[in-house]
Amino acid sequence: MMPRSKETQEHMRNQVIDIYQSGKGYKSIAKALGLQRTTVRAIIQKWRKHGTVVNLPRSGRPTNVSIRARQRLIQEVTTEPRQTSEELQASLALVQADQVSAGPTDDTEGDPDDEKTDSNTVPEVGQNTSPSSSDIEEDPTLSGDHASAGPTDDREGDPDHDMLSVRDYSTVEDDGESTDSSSSDTEATDEDPMADYVSAGLTDDRGGDPEYDMYGEEISPVSSDDETAEEDPMEQLFDFNEEKKIYAGSSVTTGALLLLLVVFILKHGLSKAATKDLLDLLNFMVPGCVPKSWHFFKKHLTDSSPTTELHFYCPRCTSYLGVDPGDECLVCQKSLSRKGLLEKAYYFLVMPLEIQLRNILANIHEKLGKHFTREASISDVNTGSKYKRDRQDASITLSFNCKGSPVSNSSKFSVWPILCTINELPYVDRCKNVLLHTLWFGRGKPQVQSFFTPFINEVQKLSEEGFYWRDEDGFERHTRVTARVCVCDTVARAMLQNFKPFNREFGCGFCYHKGEMVQTGSGYTRIYPIQVDGCDLRHMVETVQIAEFVMENDDDEHQMGVKGPSPLILLPFFDIIQGFIPDYMHCVCLGVTRQFVNLWFDPLYANKGFHLTHLHLSNLDKAVHEIQPPDEIGQGPRRLSERMYWKASEWRAFALLYSPIILRNVLPALYYKHWMLLVCALHTLLSQFATQDELNCAELCLVQFVAKIPSLYGLEHCSYNCHLLTHLSESARDWGLLWANSAFVYESMNNRLLQMFSGTKSVSSQIFKNFFSYEKVVRKGSAVLEDASTKLKDIFCSVTSCDVVSKSSDCIGEHLVTLGCGSCRYLSTREVAALQKSDTLAWCHRHCESVTEYKRCVYKNMLVTSSDDSVAVKRNNSVIETTSCFALVESLVVVQKPCSCEGAANCYCRELIIFYKQLQPISRQLVINVSQINANIAKFLVKVKRSNELCAMTCVDITAKCVMIESEGQLYVMKMPVF
Repeated sequence: MMPRSKETQEHMRNQVIDIYQSGKGYKSIAKALGLQRTTVRAIIQKWRKHGTVVNLPRSGRPTNVSIRARQRLIQEVTTEPRQTSEELQASLALVQADQVSAGPTDDTEGDPDDEKTDSNTVPEVGQNTSPSSSDIEEDPTLSGDHASAGPTDDREGDPDHDMLSVRDYSTVEDDGESTDSSSSDTEATDEDPMADYVSAGLTDDRGGDPEYDMYGEEISPVSSDDETAEEDPMEQLFDFNEEKKIYAGSSVTTGALLLLLVVFILKHGLSKAATKDLLDLLNFMVPGCVPKSWHFFKKHLTDSSPTTELHFYCPRCTSYLGVDPGDECLVCQKSLSRKGLLEKAYYFLVMPLEIQLRNILANIHEKLGKHFTREASISDVNTGSKYKRDRQDASITLSFNCKGSPVSNSSKFSVWPILCTINELPYVDRCKNVLLHTLWFGRGKPQVQSFFTPFINEVQKLSEEGFYWRDEDGFERHTRVTARVCVCDTVARAMLQNFKPFNREFGCGFCYHKGEMVQTGSGYTRIYPIQVDGCDLRHMVETVQIAEFVMENDDDEHQMGVKGPSPLILLPFFDIIQGFIPDYMHCVCLGVTRQFVNLWFDPLYANKGFHLTHLHLSNLDKAVHEIQPPDEIGQGPRRLSERMYWKASEWRAFALLYSPIILRNVLPALYYKHWMLLVCALHTLLSQFATQDELNCAELCLVQFVAKIPSLYGLEHCSYNCHLLTHLSESARDWGLLWANSAFVYESMNNRLLQMFSGTKSVSSQIFKNFFSYEKVVRKGSAVLEDASTKLKDIFCSVTSCDVVSKSSDCIGEHLVTLGCGSCRYLSTREVAALQKSDTLAWCHRHCESVTEYKRCVYKNMLVTSSDDSVAVKRNNSVIETTSCFALVESLVVVQKPCSCEGAANCYCRELIIFYKQLQPISRQLVINVSQINANIAKFLVKVKRSNELCAMTCVDITAKCVMIESEGQLYVMKMPVF
């Protein structure tokens, strides 16, 4: 028997930890201190597990009977109480014999560098089966949220590809208490959303420790596995900024390939084993093109940001507990523990606005306030009267959204994010820079008071104190932040306002319309018809007074739909009534439009004058299928017979662009005229600019549309969505036209968030990690791929589902770029004649021997293409409106202006010439007059005919993008609304 080795002194153990934290591996530490590697490994494992290197109390002599054998005895006695002691001893001997025969099979003879976790070994009950700290750190896909949610590995004991198990804390006894806001404790354990959090070390009360990242994992400079840290000595040569080609003659640099690999691994959630196989495959095809080890990608796939916060709420009363829950709820006196709250997922995640704003503003501060405006017109949010009234210098305002989305069609679990956009950014840039502040995951809905407390607290602080940030030039700036607009659907709006829902008395959040109950079929529904005497609007002061009265008296009779005070009244400069927007995506697209289209084809109304038959449906399907929409309409037209699968954007395109043309000779004249009231108003409210007179006309159209519903369709069809139409115009006056505060941008982000997790465990942490990792990769990609090829940029855009990296383009002038590679040619005789007829372009044919022709260009965020390109891609982007007429673009050419730059690289003395054919309006136009409005409500729809004369102009003559649709041999043109 070998003598017991001398115990390592405590100061020596502390030196081991200090050197380890500086980035050294086992071998280096052992060599520096003269210790065995096994000793160094044991000290580090103990420190990582217990957070200390001091000697801990021993467990004492082990029991003669193992835990597994004890459980076997309990099970047998429970099932067969009459067993004798001899029978129990025999059963115990069998269990112990099985344990001996199933002992360790690893033949590595204790070499710590070769030790692997055996995935076939079944842990004993109560045994700590969590993987070693070094293994967790080496593989970030097994840490935090990926530990259980990653791809399942079925390699059955392959030690090199072992999927490490996590400690199961779901067996902890619960006190049986439940909450109404999310789920009961039993329900919470169904999907065990906190298993990975607990395994990552969040149960240690180390709140605020900078050594822990956003998922509670301990952050170490390097992996503690010597093999990972030292396997690839050439790894340090790899960098995203490396411009070396992966092989001679290739157009792909090593840095670009590494970036695409990181994006690919992140998007598809590759495991460590899959990633290593991919690296081996790439290095086999092109030796040395990527690192051989996982370590490089681990550093870029693990978000080590310590800024994400966990906020807790009480399981019993759902009261907000903050980042430090304490030992007891101050409201209901329930005993609490951080570990228990983590296990049952009574928390939500928060990323502070200040940090996100600092990152965004540093890159886009030059675009603040650069909206397209027109004098005396309403356009973006900055032109609204409410926005102008309380505007402060050196400040930015936010619009925010809150809506729940189920994680799948069959799941009762949903995610509720709080998303924000910056109103001072132009609309296009606003859509590209959405902030994710809060994310809640669970059954049902969150409790508003708890859910919005972190958001309200931070906005209050940013409004009073502001924050400092540096722009691209290094100048320090100070900015204050307020939240002014809330965009959400009807259900979420009532929840946030703390009002009764729309199907109850006084269910409108904007006015005091009481509503009426009418019978529909075998049930009843609440309707909101136009009131002859009008209806008073709600105001914040009155609403707060009613809420206080309700709280004091608990009187339902006099609450006027107000259930109590809303926490949002604590937001500085936020109006609890006018701060909400009757969003047209839910109100019009998914509401009124879908309601009436389904009504037309409903067989229950076959005897009504508005009913359309199956023959009508077949003809409309053919008409819709032949339409070639512009690129602004993302989804191509689908048949009306497939309308049950339509998305909001498809209903929008049908209502504004397709229906005025294809329904003209299908829907009876009386009902078509009524439908055009809605379409005309929407064209005004979704135009680029609108005057006050145009807004007044749109408001009259909407009121008339709602007022005529009872006589044309029946009183029971005056739904709440129809009532909301009467509030759209006032909202446009306050906060800009409907597109400026649309929910489409938030809905698109919600869909992205739902694609950022796999499995059912730690959904919120997966989404948070992937969202901010994507943001980091995209920012890096815009720099790494700046000079990359078009195909490489297209791949990056496709994988990341974003267009931050612009495709191959050539800047011609302000707000004007050409797309693709141009081709040189000479001007034709007809083109020269067109230039000679133009007073402003007559110089062109004298100074250009050859021109460069392009198929596409972008001017003021409008994609314009030649007619040949439109035919090839089945999208028509060649119809525009100019200062004098409608035009069909034939070709786009760039000519060189006379200049003295002598071919300098930064010479922009060029002009884009657009050759086009006029689309001339015919004499007999569509006219639909409404006596109450005294205007032609079909004025937005123009009948045209083609002209063979070729003309020329520049981009400054373009005023709008248009849509052209042919129906029954007639061409119709409409100005494109802002989508």
